[in-house]
Amino acid sequence: MSAAPPPFSRTPGLAAVFGAAAAAAALWLWMCWCVFPVSVWNDVRLAPAFALARGVPLYPGANSGAVGTWIYGPLPVLLLWPATLAASAGHALLIAGAVNLLTTVAAIAVVCAAWPVAQGYSLTRSDRFLAMALAIALWPRASWQYLQADNFTVAFGLVGNLLLVRARGPAWRWGAAAFAVAGLACKQTSVGVAIAQIIWLGITLGRAEALRHLGRCLGAGALGALAIGFGLGWNGVWLNLFDLPSRLPWTTEMVRRIVDLAPELTIHLVLPVLVMLLWRRAFWRRDSVLLLPSLAWLCALPPGVASLLKIGGTINSLQSLAYWLPPVLVAALAAARSARQLRWAIPGAALAGLAICTTRLAATPGHPWRPLTKHYRQAEVLAQSFPDQIWFPWNPLVTIYGENRFYHVEDGLYVRFLAGRPLALAHARAFLPPHMCVIALPRGGTDWGIALQFVPPNARRAEFGLWTLYSWPSEAPAGTAAPSPRS
Repeated sequence: MSAAPPPFSRTPGLAAVFGAAAAAAALWLWMCWCVFPVSVWNDVRLAPAFALARGVPLYPGANSGAVGTWIYGPLPVLLLWPATLAASAGHALLIAGAVNLLTTVAAIAVVCAAWPVAQGYSLTRSDRFLAMALAIALWPRASWQYLQADNFTVAFGLVGNLLLVRARGPAWRWGAAAFAVAGLACKQTSVGVAIAQIIWLGITLGRAEALRHLGRCLGAGALGALAIGFGLGWNGVWLNLFDLPSRLPWTTEMVRRIVDLAPELTIHLVLPVLVMLLWRRAFWRRDSVLLLPSLAWLCALPPGVASLLKIGGTINSLQSLAYWLPPVLVAALAAARSARQLRWAIPGAALAGLAICTTRLAATPGHPWRPLTKHYRQAEVLAQSFPDQIWFPWNPLVTIYGENRFYHVEDGLYVRFLAGRPLALAHARAFLPPHMCVIALPRGGTDWGIALQFVPPNARRAEFGLWTLYSWPSEAPAGTAAPSPRS
């Protein structure tokens, strides 16, 4: 039987610290939601949901369709469907931001609420709530502020591992396999969870159960692949999910990328390694409640590092920490709760969560407390002023709402170029405004120089609110160079 929690867990001072940590975590999530519409990456990654909702091919062919930037599995696109019901592009992004945020929060909450603790240890409900607040505070900022297939993959993986570690029979293990495969349907390189589950079952229950789970994963994967292929078209699926990603080159500046991401890599890689080495007996035992998340961390690492070192790769490709962190926080608080000499650790953890969230709030530029959608209201004015004439290379939602059309996305053109599949000029022009004479780019935002190659020499540059406009007489021909990134 578990020992009763020490009386200090019910002191008013500790309750106040817990409440402050939870409030800071909630404010941090709110601010992340407010800045969500600002990023052009969220716009281009939400556009595929509108394509699927309106019958436009989610995965365009090599010589057909408007080229987007979605080269991941279709499941996140389906989950973002509620955003397609919004009345405007800005509101659609706010709904997508809420879906993105709540999916991750729900997965963290379920794991922190239900992950088992070692025999003889105990946790209060407030301790588990504190573990959730700490996980939110330590969670990578990009997961809250950017729409990424990895976010949905991690959420499914966390729940799948929870089902497996608490399994009471084959049905639970089938559920764990289904969630692991669902993660693959979000991002096709996310095989780490399934492999970790198979290894864990082999260690804890023997080879026969591991082979049975391999069969469950393969069976669920085959059903999912058939549904995706027949539902979305085999040619487009193969091109966008396998051919293009496999052709993307490695970055030519690996050392620079590692140096640039050194602070994040320290948290994602160095910190877990040190913890698992210092307290290895708590992690690498057959009966350890942390064995499965540790295996998930290890198995997710190779594909994550490989994706990180590809052109366009960044820290979101490393999913390992996310599978590891919530169970470890639960176990750490349980150990602190059960050891009277560590009675300071739980209030210290609450103070640490409060400090981390406060620091993140203070470091957010502009400290926005209201959703930042002003630039979309300005874009609506531009779209109404130049029907069939204006192209938003990084903001396809503006055109989808303004003209119910799908044009090329510049990042999609860039991906095709990098993969050695550049578009023919006729295909490039077929999905641009028929009378294009204006190109609108977010002021100071990202561009690969491809859109500007369509700008003729006599074009004018002007500023309109938060937008930079390139315009020319409508009768003048646009640039004729084949689309490729600037040197």
